[in-house]
Amino acid sequence: MYKFSGTISTDNVGKEIREHGTLAYPVACYYNDMSKDLVILHWHEELELIVVKKGAIKVNAGSFEKILNEGEGCFINSDVPHSVWQIDLQDGIINSIVFHAKLIGSKHSIYWQKYINPLIENKMKQFIFFYAENQIIKLIEKAWQVEADENSGFELEVRNLISQIIFLISNDDDKKIYKPTKQELRDMERTKRMIIMIEKNFQNELTLKQISEVAAVSDRECLCCFKRVTGISPIQFLKEYRIMKAAELIRTTNLKIYEIAEQCGFLDMSYFAKTFRQFFKNTPVNYRKCNA
Repeated sequence: MYKFSGTISTDNVGKEIREHGTLAYPVACYYNDMSKDLVILHWHEELELIVVKKGAIKVNAGSFEKILNEGEGCFINSDVPHSVWQIDLQDGIINSIVFHAKLIGSKHSIYWQKYINPLIENKMKQFIFFYAENQIIKLIEKAWQVEADENSGFELEVRNLISQIIFLISNDDDKKIYKPTKQELRDMERTKRMIIMIEKNFQNELTLKQISEVAAVSDRECLCCFKRVTGISPIQFLKEYRIMKAAELIRTTNLKIYEIAEQCGFLDMSYFAKTFRQFFKNTPVNYRKCNA
């Protein structure tokens, strides 16, 4: 059965907290309506496959930014920082499959040694885009539906379909794949350090100088580097992360709204309410009622 993905939650090093599937069957499929969900920058050990079912979305993955239209999709490799955004007020509905590589084979198996590990370690395959009607798109859609239906034997069929996808991605012509430069790989590692610092200290006042120091770069390079990777500034990311954390507390606790705002670094309630409405098209109070 598929799940409504909802807003992403991360730990204090930026990794997503949620378990995808189970230890015995490490795969899950999700439905995201980007007009309601926040998928801010995060990463996870699992690999991810995305297909746009309606409208268009913007994906940031590592050093790559791409607009995906209806019918198109992508692959995001293990531990690659990524985010998904609605484009203006357009519809943006996606189906995704998030799975751990051990679904296909353990680290001692020929499957891991020959197919999985070379793919995970390939820095040139952090992100791969698929056009509509591509063979891999069809396999993703089939695997998503089989997983969602949960008919008898679905686990074997899903594993088989994802194995086929991994084989096709692993054997894809490298000439068709975007190759990040050394600078882009360096930008990603620096940005990761900055994100970890922001997520550990989001409740406190933070300056650009404090953020830039963790990556050992100037304020100017901090801005440029962060924007090259994420498409936004560190301060904008901080605001978005605070709002995401506030939404999580509104959904999962009985704390008063002003207490939540303060805990998430918002000292001005009117600014908090205005910012929350910008992201969720709703007031904090109504958001709590809708998610009760």
